[in-house]
Amino acid sequence: MYTGSKINIFAGFILLGILLAGCGDSSPEQAMNKAVAFARNNEWGKAAKIADRLAKQNPSLAEAHVLRAVTSERTGDRQTALDAARRAVEINPDNFVTLYTLARLYAADPARSSEANARLMKAWLKRKNDIRVKILLCNVAMESNSPKAQFYLNNLAQIPKFSNSAVLYNQYGVLHARRKNYRNARLYFQSARQKDKNNPDILLNSARFLDNCYVKKLLYPRIKKADVVRLYQRYLDSAGKDASGKVEAAARISKYKNM
Repeated sequence: MYTGSKINIFAGFILLGILLAGCGDSSPEQAMNKAVAFARNNEWGKAAKIADRLAKQNPSLAEAHVLRAVTSERTGDRQTALDAARRAVEINPDNFVTLYTLARLYAADPARSSEANARLMKAWLKRKNDIRVKILLCNVAMESNSPKAQFYLNNLAQIPKFSNSAVLYNQYGVLHARRKNYRNARLYFQSARQKDKNNPDILLNSARFLDNCYVKKLLYPRIKKADVVRLYQRYLDSAGKDASGKVEAAARISKYKNM
């Protein structure tokens, strides 16, 4: 029911961490630095060409395959990204970056949440204080509706960067809505909107929540039809032209106006 307003991870720039260790041979290292420079400038197509060539020329270099995985993902070639990430783990199965990269790609597919979680736990054992792993564990748990979701949310809430953030409140709202704690869900969605008034995911989640409460008469005082319509309209006003929820939102507004 609720859209994935995941806590953001700046995944592409994990490449920078790879390069800090160096690759040994100066030629691959120079090529990787050049690719990363393109990536940092959002020239992912150029970065991907270098990464493809580098991985083919250095088939046993895990870093090259991680680079290819990230650049392929950013250029829309998800299958190549997955193949490259899996190859990197085959070469270096105990490396934090290889494990994390594959886990992050698996995490994008709800059907592979268990595979994502397995890699994430291995990555967590390597770096137990890494915020990226904690965020991704939380996102995967939320996506799969895992009983551990609240544990991970509470863990993130202890980190100053996230403790008072709109996206964290949104996730708590989704969690409580799924558990039918409707009053708490309403309060968290309200807090999320107060923190970030134009976040499309938060607005759509809030609209869906109020919509459900209105139809099923779940809250008192009762939700007003106008409030549901207003949130769907705010979502439409803030979402991009290709946003996946626009057809749904427009249909719900039309239905309410004709009631």
